[in-house]
Amino acid sequence: MSLWSRITNVFHTDRLSREIDEEFQSHMEEAIEQGRDPAEAQRAFGSALRQREESRDIRLIAWLDSLRADAVFGWRQLMKRKVTSAAAILSLALAIGSCTAAFRLIDAVLLRPLPVAHPEQLYALSRRGIGLDGKPASFDEWAYPSFQLMRTAVKGQAELMAVSYAEPADLTYRTDQEMERAECQYVSGWMFDTFGLRPALGRLFTESDDLKPGAHPYAVLSYDYWTRHFGRDPKVVGRTFHMGDTLYEIVGVGPEAFTGTETGIVIDVFLPTMMHPAVVHDDWTWHRTLARLKPGVAVEPVRAKLHTTSRAFEEERAKGFKGMTRASIDKFLAQTVVLEPAAEGASGLQQDYRTSLIAMGVLVALVLLIACANVANLMTAQAAARQREMAMRVSIGAGRRRLVQLVLVESAWLALLAAALGGLFAWWSAPFVVSRINPPDNPVRLSLPADWRVLAFGIALTVVVTLLLGLAPALRASAVNPASALKGGSDPHSRRRLMHVSRRRLMHVLIGVQVAFCFVVLFVAG
Repeated sequence: MSLWSRITNVFHTDRLSREIDEEFQSHMEEAIEQGRDPAEAQRAFGSALRQREESRDIRLIAWLDSLRADAVFGWRQLMKRKVTSAAAILSLALAIGSCTAAFRLIDAVLLRPLPVAHPEQLYALSRRGIGLDGKPASFDEWAYPSFQLMRTAVKGQAELMAVSYAEPADLTYRTDQEMERAECQYVSGWMFDTFGLRPALGRLFTESDDLKPGAHPYAVLSYDYWTRHFGRDPKVVGRTFHMGDTLYEIVGVGPEAFTGTETGIVIDVFLPTMMHPAVVHDDWTWHRTLARLKPGVAVEPVRAKLHTTSRAFEEERAKGFKGMTRASIDKFLAQTVVLEPAAEGASGLQQDYRTSLIAMGVLVALVLLIACANVANLMTAQAAARQREMAMRVSIGAGRRRLVQLVLVESAWLALLAAALGGLFAWWSAPFVVSRINPPDNPVRLSLPADWRVLAFGIALTVVVTLLLGLAPALRASAVNPASALKGGSDPHSRRRLMHVSRRRLMHVLIGVQVAFCFVVLFVAG
């Protein structure tokens, strides 16, 4: 039978059953015509029902009908125990929602790569040495003249880009009444092209927009800002605004997914680095430096060149230091240039909250395990109460695999309903946690998209919860002794009895711990 025939048979059960019955009847008639006794022929071929059941094995999904029946039965079981089912679903929803919310935060801050071409080729430059307090320190701010020398030194191996920290500024459109606070970022003119980004409207910066200090008063709006402030007005290109004493012209709108290189900050307006007042000062460190290595280039040779160039620049600059001892200068110069992977961008938010986010991930994992243990205990106790049902199923031919499937399907119902409620909880709780970690002077505007990554995590979590919930109760239910159960024996299972009192007390304790952990999770990032 062809693959296509097997696929179509899954959805044409009645037609397939008729064909099997007709074929069975023709074989019976042929045997009778050959002189065999009808009763003997019936015994030889078996019943038509048995033939239909055995013929189902030729379908693409042999267990589809049984799965459907178990799903219907499992739903009815949940409806029969509404209070118990609701308690289990709410407990799981709280745990799944906490896990999903934590994943959204961890993914947004630590895992999600920048929406650029080949983010794995990105590295952030920093210097490691001894700080003024005598302790190890890391410095990621650079003077622009030093950046220019380093870019030239590694031109054939990597492309360097200067990106400033987000700088809030007042933008004035037409009149003072249209003044608006916006987050601005100064970036190298070649950054967009290096990242492989394309404009949503107008054009982006090029290297020719970033050649001379103060000579390129152009601006690119982020897609988010264009949407919020201009309602996606296509006529925004060509408009102007004042920032301080400088008049800027809007030349384009960036791609929708790109919100800047600094995680936790949604940039509103991008400006060329040459428009920053510090580009001519070798003693003003004000921007980060990102490097994109060319394919096949190793990190260490690039790092060594950058270190040599940076050291030469700092030694020359140190000649003008006044009021510093020779020992202090030597300590200052004893810095090593480091290249760190920056596929997720570069941000102080990552450094400040990495430990807290990891701790939160561990906490919500514990919450999930406790919730699963609670519900699994409940389902195991219910399995003991259903001993006669399971024994009856075994006595009429149900195999152990079918019993395991039945209980796992019931667990899947709980997990699916809990995942749906947990998704709603995660939708609210993740932004709530972000609001708790917001510094009042510089609020975090973290992008928390509910995309395929979150969906994939939710699906994987649902599968894990289904197995954690149902595997132990399923194995216990499938180990029923039908003879003992149908005779009313005291222990119908081949395994040991449930420890009713101790397990019930443990379940109550775990429920309290779960609730306490969930409240801790909501505030741990703060």
